[in-house]
Order: sequence, then C-alpha cells, then structure tokens
Amino acid sequence: PALQRLRNLRFHRTDNDHVLAYSKSTGPDTVIVVVNLDPHHTQEATVSLDMPQLGLDWNAALSVHDELTGETYHWGRTNYVRLTPGRTPAHVLHVGRSTPQIGGPSAP
Repeated sequence: PALQRLRNLRFHRTDNDHVLAYSKSTGPDTVIVVVNLDPHHTQEATVSLDMPQLGLDWNAALSVHDELTGETYHWGRTNYVRLTPGRTPAHVLHVGRSTPQIGGPSAP
C-alpha cells in the first residue's frame, strides 16, 4: 500500500552522492528504498534515516526484509550499504517494527 501513493515520499540522507535513499509510508506499511545511481561501479554509503519521518523514536530498531534478495537486516538510525550493479543495485526494504528501542530499559 505505501508504494501506491505519491504524497508519502520522504528522502533520507546518505554520505555518497551516488546512493539515493527514500521511504514511503501508509499507516503501518513502510518501505525504504536505497538505490545505487551508478550503473557501472559498486557504491558504499551510510544511510541516515530520519526516524521521526518514519513515525519512530530516534533510538528505534527496525527489522527490514529486502524484497529483492529475501535477506532480513536489523537497522537503526544509521546503516551501512554496499550496492553492486548487476548483483545488488538496490534494496527494497519492507519495515517490520519488532523492537521499540535499542538500549531501552529491560523488563524485570
């Protein structure tokens, strides 16, 4: 559902101009897309998610499932990516909100 709307697009900062990151959310459905814009070279970047734009606390932890590779990752506010043309040129990550906070208080 998040990908079917146009007005829910939010960009996130990366430290590499050849890597674009954005998210789209509709209700509880959130997708994060990270794309290598260079069709010839592997690009690496740190993706800095704007957690409040995702409806989350700055310290929230995310379980993300890559719809292209089937891999599952644990993401937070800052995340490393390596994107290789012809192999893994992008991540299309469906967000599961399994852990409310990193380093939050533990249950007794």
